[in-house]
Amino acid sequence: MFVGMVLAFCSVLVKVAQTKTTNIYMKNKLLSLASLLAVFNANAIEIGPTGSGVELSGFIDLYYQGKDAAGSDTAGVGQVEIDLDFASGPISASVDYDLGGDFADANGLEEAIVTYDFGNGFSVTAGEMLSYLGFEAYDPINMYQYSTAYESIGGIYDGYAVGASADYSTEMFSAGIWSSLTNSQDFEYALAFTGIENLTVKAILADYGTDSIALTSYKGKSTFWASYEMGKLLVAAEVAQAEAATAADAELDGWLVMGNYSLTDSAALTLRYSKSESSTAGTTTFEEDKFTVSPSYVFNDNFSGLLEYSTFDASTGTESKDYFAAELIYTF
Repeated sequence: MFVGMVLAFCSVLVKVAQTKTTNIYMKNKLLSLASLLAVFNANAIEIGPTGSGVELSGFIDLYYQGKDAAGSDTAGVGQVEIDLDFASGPISASVDYDLGGDFADANGLEEAIVTYDFGNGFSVTAGEMLSYLGFEAYDPINMYQYSTAYESIGGIYDGYAVGASADYSTEMFSAGIWSSLTNSQDFEYALAFTGIENLTVKAILADYGTDSIALTSYKGKSTFWASYEMGKLLVAAEVAQAEAATAADAELDGWLVMGNYSLTDSAALTLRYSKSESSTAGTTTFEEDKFTVSPSYVFNDNFSGLLEYSTFDASTGTESKDYFAAELIYTF
């Protein structure tokens, strides 16, 4: 079992060289004013009359991933997404739709939210929205590398769900609460500290009731992360856990440390070490150490790419011991 509680990731000002886009909204689960959920990719195209507040953006993700003899090579279109953002006065809205791809949302619609900003740091949001949970991003345009830290066990982070949230933000801290609109006992609570320049610390707790449909094997989840930016270097760490609902269910634990260094205005290098574990009734059933090296390069404002080499040391199973991936992303 890993020791729970705090520390891990992500600077609010994610660099272009690190994330391939300067989209502040960016679905990387940073806790901020919910009204920022309608704020806009730097490459977004204004549609409609000038000043209409309607913007169109999106991305095309191409990938190759190869494994050793225990796995297989695959390549293709990972995801094609279209994002439509609208803002008028205190009301903003955002719709994200996957047009297709090997890793696209099966339902097509990723997100559809409406936010009302009261103008005093407080806002409310409702619709299909991303979970507060987790350090690593949901979409590839906001990842520091290709793979995720805990992909072998899965389940610690959640994706999108229908609900409503209330968020409050100051320069010192942000706080939010989310409630499912489909499972009455499902809640998420988030608190972020940003009172020290370049430092972000975030704690998220999820409480799932017994009537939960999508998460029947977990009664709660937690992620604690912190990041600190020192010039060209970003360092971060995270501890995450999914609590088993019954003794027969698997409990998931994971932690990671990572660093991203901007070599030039266009090139960056990410190093990440992570450990993940699955256990049932107190007995470890799977354990893995993973080390990742990922250089990335931004060719221009719209086009970027990265390479990844990861090594695995798994206690059980047939997972590949070595892993290579390449990714190209075009944003608009």
